[in-house]
Amino acid sequence: MTALLSIFIALFALVCVGLVFFVLLQVPKQAGLSASLASGGDLFGGRGVEGGLIRISSVLGGFFMLLALLINILSH
Repeated sequence: MTALLSIFIALFALVCVGLVFFVLLQVPKQAGLSASLASGGDLFGGRGVEGGLIRISSVLGGFFMLLALLINILSH
């Protein structure tokens, strides 16, 4: 196993842990109509922290796919 492959595998493990962490931090969308009406300010598109969590999860998901492809290519 080359040193580069070892680095990519370690990075892949860190990205996996981060992805699981940030996905679990997100609030489920199935809160229902009453929960969305009770929070008034969020009704018209104010995302606050939620937007940042979604963005971080998307970036980590992209890194996950990229690293998975790189590990596959380097392992052959």
